[in-house]
Amino acid sequence: MAEPWLEIAKRFVEVQDDIPPKPESYARIPGWTKYYPDGSYEHVHNLGLEEAVCFDVETLPEYSQFPIMACAVSATAWYVWISPWLLGLSKSPQHLIPIGNPGRPRIIVGHNVSYDRARILEEYSLQGTQTRFLDTMALHIAVNGITSGQRPAWLSYRKTKREERQERREAVEAIKAVILEHEARSDFDSKQYEDLLRYKQELEDSLPELMADASGYFTADEEAAQRWEEITSINSLADLAQHYCGIELNKKTRDDFMVCTREEIFDDLEQYLVYCGNDVSTTLQVYAKVLPAFLESCPNPVSAAGVFTMGSSFLTLDQEWETYIESAEAKYSELEKGVRTRLIQLAQKAFSMFQKDTEHARPWETDEWLNQLDWTPKRAGKSRGVAEPPPPVVETRPKWYVEVQKEKLGPTAANRTIPFLLGMTWHDAYGDYYLFYSSEHGWLKGKPIDSTQYEPIVTIADDDELAPFREVLWFVPLAKSPVRSILSSGRGGKWIEDATITCTHEELALRFCTNKVTDGDLESLRVIAREVLERGEPTDYDNIAISQLDWRPVQVGKPVRDKSSDTYWPQWYWELTTPKPDAAPGNIDLTVRSRVAPLLMRLSWLGHPLFRSRQHGWVYRVPADKLDTIGATSYALIFSDEADIKLKHMSEGGHFLFYKLPHKDGDRANVGSPMSKMFLKYFQDGTLTGPGDEVKSALDMNVQCSYWISARDRVRKQFVLWDRQANTSMGLPPIPEPQNAVGHPCKYGMILPQVITMGTVTRRAIEKTWLTASNAKPKRVGSELKSLVRAPEGYALVGADVDSEELWIASVMGDAQFGIHGATAIGWMTLEGTKAAGTDLHSKTASILGISRNQAKVFNYSRIYGAGINHAVLLLLQHNASMKEGDAKALAKQLYISTKGRSLAATNPFGKKFWHGGTESYLFNKLESIALSEDPRTPALGCGITSALLKKYLPTNKGTGEDYMTSRINWVVQSSGVDYLHMLIVAVDYLIQIYKIDARYLISIHDEVRYLAKEEDKYRLALALQIANLWTRCMFAYKLGFDNLPQGVAFFSAVDVDKYLRKEVDMTCVTPSQPVELPPGESLTIDQILERTSGQLSKDTTVSNSSVVPELRSPTQPYKEPDVLAHRETSMEFLRAQMLTDKKVIHDLGLIHRARKLEKEAEEELFSMRSKATSRVDRAKEKSGAASWSLEMTWG
Repeated sequence: MAEPWLEIAKRFVEVQDDIPPKPESYARIPGWTKYYPDGSYEHVHNLGLEEAVCFDVETLPEYSQFPIMACAVSATAWYVWISPWLLGLSKSPQHLIPIGNPGRPRIIVGHNVSYDRARILEEYSLQGTQTRFLDTMALHIAVNGITSGQRPAWLSYRKTKREERQERREAVEAIKAVILEHEARSDFDSKQYEDLLRYKQELEDSLPELMADASGYFTADEEAAQRWEEITSINSLADLAQHYCGIELNKKTRDDFMVCTREEIFDDLEQYLVYCGNDVSTTLQVYAKVLPAFLESCPNPVSAAGVFTMGSSFLTLDQEWETYIESAEAKYSELEKGVRTRLIQLAQKAFSMFQKDTEHARPWETDEWLNQLDWTPKRAGKSRGVAEPPPPVVETRPKWYVEVQKEKLGPTAANRTIPFLLGMTWHDAYGDYYLFYSSEHGWLKGKPIDSTQYEPIVTIADDDELAPFREVLWFVPLAKSPVRSILSSGRGGKWIEDATITCTHEELALRFCTNKVTDGDLESLRVIAREVLERGEPTDYDNIAISQLDWRPVQVGKPVRDKSSDTYWPQWYWELTTPKPDAAPGNIDLTVRSRVAPLLMRLSWLGHPLFRSRQHGWVYRVPADKLDTIGATSYALIFSDEADIKLKHMSEGGHFLFYKLPHKDGDRANVGSPMSKMFLKYFQDGTLTGPGDEVKSALDMNVQCSYWISARDRVRKQFVLWDRQANTSMGLPPIPEPQNAVGHPCKYGMILPQVITMGTVTRRAIEKTWLTASNAKPKRVGSELKSLVRAPEGYALVGADVDSEELWIASVMGDAQFGIHGATAIGWMTLEGTKAAGTDLHSKTASILGISRNQAKVFNYSRIYGAGINHAVLLLLQHNASMKEGDAKALAKQLYISTKGRSLAATNPFGKKFWHGGTESYLFNKLESIALSEDPRTPALGCGITSALLKKYLPTNKGTGEDYMTSRINWVVQSSGVDYLHMLIVAVDYLIQIYKIDARYLISIHDEVRYLAKEEDKYRLALALQIANLWTRCMFAYKLGFDNLPQGVAFFSAVDVDKYLRKEVDMTCVTPSQPVELPPGESLTIDQILERTSGQLSKDTTVSNSSVVPELRSPTQPYKEPDVLAHRETSMEFLRAQMLTDKKVIHDLGLIHRARKLEKEAEEELFSMRSKATSRVDRAKEKSGAASWSLEMTWG
């Protein structure tokens, strides 16, 4: 089932050296353009006959999810696709990329290729295509990926290496500079020169990548790499390019696609096509490294075939998808609005204390919750919706008055203001004149226009300050040259003395002219100024001198604001009303996730008030005399942060103790919000409480909306395509009639989920939305998401959940030591225990620990995956808030002793560490023996572990290499589960193909697998699933050394035939956002399926199943018989030792085991010696026979 695609994929690696060069320039042609190695190009409609290409797509997410450009390269040519919309030739961006004949087997390689697949036109087809996709990221993760726990260590190691390499580079450069300087000197010291050259060579030898790689990454070809950090990498294309190929890939251009407009991309189109092409060529080089490594790590073609099928998943929808989003959002808004309103009422109620506290009694200080809020008064202004207070009083004075009030008089006051204040007038032979000042002509004398003119007059310009007077006065200069200042001894002083100028204060004027002004003179001037000011500005020129002063108002001092009219709010309330662009001023932004919400709701933990600590997060306070009543699960807290000074004082008095709220990650982690999803169960069981209905409403809203809040963005970003949209023809049935009278019109659509086929080191597939979607719950808005995947008219969804898949895999590995199913306690419980009777593993664990069965399921799987006692304690404390930590530790320890057993060090006579005396000791010993082996392989398909978890690359702990042991055991179980899924999928695909069942793989969600089948073929597909499951279980059992299979695990307990994607066929999927019950489907046992199909996979029931099976093709590689007894324990003593608790008996058994081992080794050595001796005798006889024959010939 892997062929012909696997062979095509291998050939694509082999032609790497013949890949044509990238085009030097690009034509701006819509659709595909093919570029030949000689530089010529032509427009083509698709990729034609190409059987393998490396492919990359770019989009503008701010505009749409449709592609704007793509590049591809084959063994013979480059291809470039450009959206007509990008070139301005189409108003709509809705264009998909045509690849070509969907019936032609083809391989498309890409990095995170599921994203690119979703933009290919032919993939939106119910019938599917013969195109298969290979993801370089998935291939890398399976071979050299790292776990989430290793990522921080890898990043830290890379940073350290970069710094070391940089230091050595700098040292080499410094040595080079010294050598050059030394060579230039006349007193050349040859000995010192040789030392410098030797030191430089030593540095360069320790830095072999000096001239090639300055990034600090580690290439896959580095010799003698001993640390896992050096032979692994994180998953981005840039990191893989550096790791495998030493290529420094610049990804900065990628940011442009996030922020640029269509026009900006179009203007620089060549640059962005070069970027896209570089990604393609880099991905191809990475592919040439990772595919051979993957095929070596996972040599069985079933692994590749499973990946091919999983990479072609799809989901079918109808018009209810749009209704779902609208309904979920509307319900969420309705619930949130109600709770928000009630929370705002609580906030306003608390705020009213501040408003009514006219006597400063501060009533909130006696409230355990409200006194934690910041009640510091904060002035609220217009931005908070508070009416603006009256404008501050602004005091003004005329500009001339401000000038004369200055401590030091300026030139304006001296030259223009003082003469007017002193009432100066002009007297000469021609009569009496007023004095005037012109900015153009200086000081002038003037008379009414009807008086006799004896002297030449000056012309006053329109922009002169004297312009208003020119209609009634004429003006004459005081002297031949312009006079700018009167107050000088040479002019003003002389004119006053000879009475040419007269004024009201002659003595004061003379002192101003001679610059002999005293402080008293200045004060006298200011008295005159005040008198003038009091009289006010003259009108109608009744005082020509004073009217010439600059009476423009000037602000004096700062504005005086009337603070008595200010509005003050407490700081916490002021912060809740922070202005936002989309909200009215003063709008309160308060939700259940706000930091003040738990305090406003007066939440308590086991009846004790909650407090917010800067250092410890949310805590609760317990009176010292009531400590025994609450069963504290952690240690009393000590506060050292200055922000927690109040809490510190309360705890130091001895009357109160503070404890953290429990966190899923243990005591070291702080709880950020007691309203988070983690605390829902505590609200439901009464551990976390609050007075009043508003608390119940808020918590209920949080419960109902928690799923939609976390999923809404991912749901809205799903790339949904409707039939006939973007030139698609999905092959879906006609739209059913009649059309909906209400809501959206009937239509069918499709989603190609962004599945990374091997997204973890265990090769599990990952996807952000569908593989993490919860099952529909009556109190979860939007939790019906999975049920929106629906079979179109005339089709059905057929699938099954593998019953206790990983539990059976783990237990049968333990049984494999005996070669008998159910030989171990957990193996027997897995086979014979039932949920109904309470005898299965999860029910038993639940009864022992006092937790629910679902909680016990999490607990059990975490144990099987290698989690230790500390993790078990955390789970127990999470599920029982009143349990003391000491009790939890004791209970977890006892459970581990009774299940996993006790550990015996490797110094025992058996020569290896192992577990003994527990019901699951056989299981854990087998898992650890695989995980600790030099080359761990899954038993079923022989897939290898990622290099990051290989024993030889991990630092050892007491010589056993147990670092990341939990991840390694987890890999044994989960990776075997992936083998199971791959074998199941491949077997079903084979039966679909052979028996012409009209069906197609839809999606798998860990241990669930779903297919879309034609209505008339749904039961044949159900039978195919049962047969495939039987084959898969048999293969697992065979590879583990069993020659039989219990019927209880041979078949699925039921195969679901349904119209909707849901966990159980009888789930109504009623939620707050979906009130309509969905009709039930069918859940069929093997007997019911046989009844409906008469046991026939063939469509023609008169033909036997075997008669349609074609002759199997010869394998491309010679068959290698597996060592099916590799997991069988040959030592009876060791089998017995694992079940015992008495170490003395185990020790004695170990001695017997050692003696028998030595005896066997001696026998083998004796047998070897005898074989060698026999060989020598035989060779001697041959030689002797040859000699006799020679003599006979001679004498004959």
